[in-house]
Amino acid sequence: MTNPTHAQVTFNEFGLPVATVFDDIYFNNENGLAESNYVFIQHNDLLTRWQLERERPFVIAESGFGTGLNLLVCWEQFLQHAPADATLHFISFEKHPLTPADLARALAAFPQLSEPAAELIELYPPAEPGCHRRHLANGRIILDLWIGDIHQQLPAWLPHAADSVDAWFLDGFAPDKNPDMWQPELYAAMATSCVAGATFATFTAAGSVRRGLQQAGFEVAKVKGFGRKREMLCGQLPKVAARPQPPQTEAVTIIGGGIAAACVAHELSQAGVSTEIFSTAVADAASGNPQGAVYPLLHAERSPLADYFCMAFGYATGFYQQQTPALWHPVGVVQLAYTDARQQRYNKISQDSASGGPGYDTALVRAQTSAETQQLWQALPPCPSLYYPSGGWLSPRQVVSQLLANHLVHQGAVLQRISRSSAADGQWQLEFADGQVEHRSRVVLACGANLKHLLEPFAVKLQNVRGQVTQVKANAVSAECPLVVCYKGYFTPAVAGLHCVGATYARDSEDLSTRTADEQENLSNLQDNLAPLHWPQELEPVANRAAIRNTTRDHFPLVGELEEGLWVLGGLGSRGFTAAPLAANALTAALLQRPLPLPAQLWQRLQPQRLRNE
Repeated sequence: MTNPTHAQVTFNEFGLPVATVFDDIYFNNENGLAESNYVFIQHNDLLTRWQLERERPFVIAESGFGTGLNLLVCWEQFLQHAPADATLHFISFEKHPLTPADLARALAAFPQLSEPAAELIELYPPAEPGCHRRHLANGRIILDLWIGDIHQQLPAWLPHAADSVDAWFLDGFAPDKNPDMWQPELYAAMATSCVAGATFATFTAAGSVRRGLQQAGFEVAKVKGFGRKREMLCGQLPKVAARPQPPQTEAVTIIGGGIAAACVAHELSQAGVSTEIFSTAVADAASGNPQGAVYPLLHAERSPLADYFCMAFGYATGFYQQQTPALWHPVGVVQLAYTDARQQRYNKISQDSASGGPGYDTALVRAQTSAETQQLWQALPPCPSLYYPSGGWLSPRQVVSQLLANHLVHQGAVLQRISRSSAADGQWQLEFADGQVEHRSRVVLACGANLKHLLEPFAVKLQNVRGQVTQVKANAVSAECPLVVCYKGYFTPAVAGLHCVGATYARDSEDLSTRTADEQENLSNLQDNLAPLHWPQELEPVANRAAIRNTTRDHFPLVGELEEGLWVLGGLGSRGFTAAPLAANALTAALLQRPLPLPAQLWQRLQPQRLRNE
């Protein structure tokens, strides 16, 4: 993927944004709000169409996000005119996203939209390539913001978005200002993505655009333009015979009681699918630690794994802020460069693309000098670091418990085997340790370390890794720790006078008894990596906990349909609370055949079939 850069903008005499590269305005100087309403709302007949009953979200796709004005106009009108249980899915592509500061300044021109604008700005993603899914308006609106050149992002989006779009907003800078966007490939992708009878509207009446849309199969009409503009285009894809309908939203059975299962249950219920859960207990395994850090896994070069974590991290922080706000603490995460090798690696991670580096947005991660590290907290050692300003920590057991609070959970259920039912009904047979046998048509295995033996009959190879965390009593210095500190291990801010120090990493061990040697390893890493500071040496250990992580050989999560009706979410390793929310959302979208929140090539990397024994 390319490394997109923020838009370069100036603000004209009216205080409105102008794109420097394209020498074009983002919206009408006189009344941008009225223009969006006229061109896109009125000429897609949305106010009428939104009032019709439907099982699936109403899907709008847009070719230029810009300031997000079209989204905000839809947001306001949708909440006013659509049924209370209706959902809007707004998908937009943007090559050069505005900076958060420029976005806020641009949207200040519309004080009547201040509330939704503030919510958008709060959840606005960093300028990282790929899809950034955000839930807005208490879940009524789903935003997918695809960052990058639209002609690179469309092939990543389209394989899982065919026959899904109800209306297209063909926006962006004018064809004569931005000819690279207005190409036949865009019009063809529009047609492929549309349901039969879908509509489009665009502010332009350029002949090349009209001909391109007609060639792609759209019926095109010229109508009066907004204000001084003489004409604009609108139309629809002709209605044809009904296409096959996606699967009905019948109940789904989930196996597991940790963060993976909790996120799947939440995402399915949000999509209108009922669930039942079978588990030994709630948050009794790797999701039961007292504290857990949330931050992305980044590489010194752009990689598919780092791309996944860039998207997953942003989704996770928004997810916890919305779903478990009292349990989510976005205090920041710092990674200390405690050796020369670490310092060199972190220098590469923080390099911009002009210098040959990966060019991560500084809103995601930024390098800190020794002095800047100590400004984060004066009790840190004077060494360089990486800082994740939107990272933080949460209470794993409480988060999982809260997410599952309103779901049906059958506890004490230990699944020993899953296989095809002997009856010719296509169902899956679930055999539990107590002799109970159940048959279900749609099952999601999200049971952490138990996946290893459950998937062995399917020739899927996974690895379990034992980890032990140590709780220590806060002292006068450590009690002031304001953020998560990472080194070879990690150290969390105090809760009720206790810090969490972790964590060991023992492959192919499933012994849950705690070990004195592991406690000493956790404390030694903290003391050695933060030397020459003395406060880590004064910490008193008071408790230990061991749990088993489930991992994959390529470090990607395991997400997808293993066989018909049998889905898997696992292999989350030590970053389960960062990876799980987006993985669960993607699984839900795939199960319901809705547009995915991930590029198609990245989704393929998550599929469980990749780990079948050769």
